[in-house]
This record gives sequence, C-alpha cells and structure tokens, in this order.
Amino acid sequence: MSLTAIYAKKAFIGEELQVLEDACILIENELIQEVTTQSEFKASGKEAEIIDLGDKVVLPGLIECHSHMALDARVPGHLGVIDQSECEHTVIALKGLEDELMAGITTSRSLGDRRYIDVTLKDQIKKGKVLGPDLLVCGIGMKGRHGHGIVGVPHSGVEEFRKTARENMFRGVDVLKIFVTPGAPARNADDFIPCFISYDEIRTVVEEARALNIKTAAHCIGGKGLEYCVKAGIDCIEHVYSITPEQVKMVEEEHKGWIDLTSGIVLDPGREPYLSAAHVQNMQAGRAYSRECLSRVYQNDKIKWTIGTDAYHGLLYKELELAIACGAPVLKTLKGVTVNAAKMCGIENEKGQLKAGLKADIIAVDVNPLENISTLKDVSFVMKRGTIYKNH
Repeated sequence: MSLTAIYAKKAFIGEELQVLEDACILIENELIQEVTTQSEFKASGKEAEIIDLGDKVVLPGLIECHSHMALDARVPGHLGVIDQSECEHTVIALKGLEDELMAGITTSRSLGDRRYIDVTLKDQIKKGKVLGPDLLVCGIGMKGRHGHGIVGVPHSGVEEFRKTARENMFRGVDVLKIFVTPGAPARNADDFIPCFISYDEIRTVVEEARALNIKTAAHCIGGKGLEYCVKAGIDCIEHVYSITPEQVKMVEEEHKGWIDLTSGIVLDPGREPYLSAAHVQNMQAGRAYSRECLSRVYQNDKIKWTIGTDAYHGLLYKELELAIACGAPVLKTLKGVTVNAAKMCGIENEKGQLKAGLKADIIAVDVNPLENISTLKDVSFVMKRGTIYKNH
C-alpha cells in the first residue's frame, strides 16, 4: 500500500499531546509510520499521496469510554427499550455507531447489552460490514437479582456470577461488567446508598477476569459498594456521582485502577427531555451534591480518570465541557478521551496517540482544543485505521 501524508497546521502528538507545528503524519498499512513536519517530509524526497487539511488541528481519534449499543440517550423514553427485540436493538445500535464515528470517536467501550449484540457488532465492524468505531465489549452485564442495571441480567450467588463471567469470556469479550449500586445519585452526604452485590461476588468476577488477563468494570455511584470495588481490585469504577471525601482518599491510596466519569447523566439538564419525570426528579435532586463529589475527582491530580457519555452517542464533547466546568485541567480532560483512555482500556500499544507504530486513528478540528474544548463539537475529518470516513 502506498504512503499517505496528512498535512495540518498543528498536531497533538505523543503521550503528552505536545503541539507540533507544520505537521505531517505519514501513514501506511493502517499504521502511523512517522510523525514529522511538512518541511522535513518534503526535504526527504519521499513520495506520498498528500491530504492537505490546511489550517486544521489534528489529534488522535477519540475514545468513548462508556457506551451501550442498545440504548440511545438522545431518544425520549430510551430506558424503556431494553426489552425490545434483538432486531430493534440492532437498529438502535447501527444509528449510534455511525453517529459516534462521524463525531470523531474511533474506539467505543460498550458496557452492557442484551443477546451479545455488542460482540456481534464488534466482529461486523472488523469485517467492514458495519460502519462505526472499533468496539471494546463486555457481553452480558451482571447485576444483583434485586438490584439496578437496566441492561444487566439478574444474578444471585458467586457461582451464577462465575458462570456468566466464563460465558462472556468464551464469547470473546474485552471486559467483565457488574452493576453494584443504584443509578440515581445521592441527594446529600447522609443519603444511604444500597449495595446489591456482595464482596465475594465482586471478587469472583475479578478473579475470573484476571485468569484470562482481561479488564473489569463496575457501575458504582458510591457507598459501601465503592469500598468493595476498591478492595476487590476492580480495574475501572464507573460514575462515582456520590463519592465522599473519605472515599476519594481511599481511591488515592488503595485503588490501583481507574475512575470513569459520566457526569452528563446528572449534570446536563439537556438530557432531561429524554427521561421520565421520576428520573428527572432524581437527577435534579442530586445535581448539586453530585457536582461537588465529581469535582473532587476531576481536580485530584492523584486519581486516574477517563470520560464517557453512557450512550449519549456522538456527544462526547459535552462531557469534556462539563469536566472543565467542574475544575478539571484541560490537558487531562483531553487525555481522558485519548491517551489515558487508551491506557484504561488496555490498548495503549495500539491507540490513543499520534505516534509511529500505532493505528492511524486521526481526527481534525478547527482550533486548538486546549484553548476551546468545544471545537470537538465539529469534527471535520475522521480517519480510522488509515481509512477516511469523513473529510469536509
């Protein structure tokens, strides 16, 4: 395959997303071959197909760290569709996948669907039969019989969790997902937060995952369940809307993994028209306290965190805006959907940076996102694995 050279005014390169002026990204066989400057490339005498993006700024393709294929949070009443047919879920998924890719998301981490549609779609995307980001999938999410987790399947006892964990891994999943707590945020520090899974059940899932060297993720807003997740060694704890100062300290000192933040579910009023009146009431009641809790994580330089939307397909930029509004450093926010997101997902040797040897996942925007993160709302160029899917 011939060499392709992408020209851009600036490129965010390497692990620190440092700015390279007059950038030239050389691509061959789905991989970045070299990151250099336009003048250096021209002086080299090499021949390549030139894609000149002019004054655009290029950066690694975005990584959506928390999505669901069979849910679409942009649709009214979306929480009520989980019992629809496999065909209906697939129609929902196809729309969400295309919208994510067009928004510059070249990798998406799907954390629970029914009937293994995520596993099937991952394979179909690899074969080029479905348009969308590369997927990291969990298959069947596991919840307590009496607990929260609309996309999860009920389980009781260590052996039920073990059986599903093994079935998921037999199907080839990338991560095992459990639902530990409710979804609605606490209203204040005195609210009781139930825990629907025992420590032994959580630990069993972790042990099964480690036996095959794959990741674990836990839906957990706070409470005793958060402490169980840290103690059991869950790789990534999702949401943490109701994390206390004491738990922040515990995460700092004891948690060797990541926190994945999905702030918009609680903090973004724009999502309310798509929820039931009861859900809106819950989110509004917990909004102020959740902002306080999430800000503790966003502003903590000792905690490793990433960012996802929880099925708000193609609107990842809104989560970045919310993170910065909560006091998150802008560079760390951008890393939360690129460099650090790749590390959390375990794909840092393939994706997350503009670096020689990694997949050619590249997007372009109008201005420097460190100066205006909202520029990610309008991604004009999308390349995944060396193939252009959008260029205008």
